[in-house]
Amino acid sequence: MRYVMLFLALVLLPVKAETKQVLDGPFAFEVLRVIDGDTFHARVTVWLGQTVDVKVRLKGVDTPEMNGKCAAEKKLAQQAKAFATRWLDARKAKLIGVQYGTYAGRVLATTMDESGDTLSAALLAQNLAKPYRGRKAKWCA
Repeated sequence: MRYVMLFLALVLLPVKAETKQVLDGPFAFEVLRVIDGDTFHARVTVWLGQTVDVKVRLKGVDTPEMNGKCAAEKKLAQQAKAFATRWLDARKAKLIGVQYGTYAGRVLATTMDESGDTLSAALLAQNLAKPYRGRKAKWCA
């Protein structure tokens, strides 16, 4: 049992250290598909024409879920997705502050346009997002 614990510690320790790594960017990207207000698939240019397809989750905000718990949440989710789609389509945004997400294959990042505006701030200003504080926001009464 002691050897199993030691093995797990040695294997998981480097992974834990990597999760704190942040790539400052900026990274150019192409939106492949908007999933909801705070998540989209993107093709990101990492360097010299090299790209990676990845799911991007916006840092610091939580938007309603598309399969929400009530009709009001589902309606807000559609509005948040439409707003995010329009915002991303209208700007040449870049990803900054990229880091590993909680779930495999997803990264957390800030999406910022040429003027310094972020999609997260825009969603908050439209009341289509709430600040993310470690757990999902409640959207139903």
